Amino acid sequence: MSVHSIQNKFPNSPPSAAQAMPGLETYTGPWTKTQAAHLIRRAQVGLKINQLNYARSFDQAETAVQALINNAVSQPLPDDPQWYTSGNSGDVQDIYDIQFRWMDTMYNGGLLQPMMLFWTNHFAVSYNNMNALPDKAPDSYASHIYKYWKLLYQYSFGNFKQLLRLVSKNSAMLYYLNNSSNQAGQPNEDFARELLELFTMGTHDKNGNSNYSETDVAEVARAVTGWRVSDINLTGYFDSGRHDNTDKTIFGRTGNYDLDGVIDLIFEVRKEETAWFLCKKLYVFFVSAEPNAVVIDDLAAYCIQQNFDTAAVVAKLLSSAHFYDESFYGCRIKSPSEIFLGYLRELEIVPDSQLKEYLRLRMQDLNEELLRPQTVFGWAGYNPPDSDGTPGHYAWLNTNLLPSRWDNLKDIIYGYDEAGDAYNPIRITEKISNPSNPFDVAEDIAQHLLAPPLDKVGVREVEEDFAGNPNLAPDVSGFSNHKINLTKILLGNIPWYEWTANSDQEGNLYYQATFAEHLRAYISYLQQLPAYQLT
Repeated sequence: MSVHSIQNKFPNSPPSAAQAMPGLETYTGPWTKTQAAHLIRRAQVGLKINQLNYARSFDQAETAVQALINNAVSQPLPDDPQWYTSGNSGDVQDIYDIQFRWMDTMYNGGLLQPMMLFWTNHFAVSYNNMNALPDKAPDSYASHIYKYWKLLYQYSFGNFKQLLRLVSKNSAMLYYLNNSSNQAGQPNEDFARELLELFTMGTHDKNGNSNYSETDVAEVARAVTGWRVSDINLTGYFDSGRHDNTDKTIFGRTGNYDLDGVIDLIFEVRKEETAWFLCKKLYVFFVSAEPNAVVIDDLAAYCIQQNFDTAAVVAKLLSSAHFYDESFYGCRIKSPSEIFLGYLRELEIVPDSQLKEYLRLRMQDLNEELLRPQTVFGWAGYNPPDSDGTPGHYAWLNTNLLPSRWDNLKDIIYGYDEAGDAYNPIRITEKISNPSNPFDVAEDIAQHLLAPPLDKVGVREVEEDFAGNPNLAPDVSGFSNHKINLTKILLGNIPWYEWTANSDQEGNLYYQATFAEHLRAYISYLQQLPAYQLT
């Protein structure tokens, strides 16, 4: 199936805002494996068994979501790397170390990680921009990026206005958007423009009206002058001698504004526009690439009511009846992070340094290298539709990138170099199914790996009978067609009554060569279905 077919057959075509859909009222429907899996797939990076079981241990969605939020808020800060504590660093290997640390935390799970990913897209900063020019910390850029990453680790679920202040004064951001060289008499508009266009209100409000003028941008640029960076202390600091200390007129208001004053003004004069812009991006990131205007309006109103408390807004969205509408199960194309880290989590493949380096390079090839967004706009795949209405997540796939995804995932389970050992899928099979029953195994693994309902994933029709003695043909009455076909694909030439995939057989060479290999081939088949590209 082509990429075009994936984009049109999937997602599940969520209803438009004009159609009746559940809203932000709290979801009170069934809390089963299906709903819990949907939550974990969206609130973490892929589905992991222990996280799924944790979510299912609660009696309803609201309490499960609140537990995930609480765990994220209370997550302790990571230990600083040795290269950071021993002094400044400009070595790209230290950037890779930050990326590897982030892969580890994504693998271990938690709502904090996708939230940090959201903010690195919203407040885009790229290490590549900082090591390219001599005036942008070539000898310490890794340390500045680490402080930016650590800031998001600490404040991702705090107050949005506070986070905006902290990021605006962060040394990596000051360098990235050139506000460290912005001074009275020589205004630089880079940061000022992105503060308005990307960080707060966007260019237009929900009705298409302009949120600011070019004069506003120029005046904001004057207001945010005076900030510099210390490469010794790795901090941004205010130099009053470089600040434009005269009146500026912004949004029709005149005053001697500075950076904090501009932020206060935005939340006073453009509060509704900022809440709507932020909530639209949160909706696209967590729910669907196709925004629902009614729900976003309600979420924005709630955001204002909660004084821009990010934890409260995300909890409201993930606990809503809207979020659990079945049309959203498997409706969004996975990013490279979700494809690779999600695959490892689903199969419980703990990434070592060699695998993390392999993933770093593959993610780079697929246009999502961590901490290196494509532009100041972040990654198009996470963003709302562009001006022609094309959903942003389509940017993740094209006819070149899709085969690369297939090949890379296959490499992970079969070995991506000559010395690599093939992945043994027996233990994960035991965790999610009855390993001695091929019908259960085929269906349970498919449900574990695929987000859409199995009757919609386009399983190949297998016309051949089950292998083995026809007199011992299985009784499949009452089984769905997809379950029968999936089992035939799993078994291949193995009679159903000879199937056994238990870890106590590990010393048996026939077991190693046959049952584990059939499981690998089956997993490889599933990950090449269009539905596997969806979450």
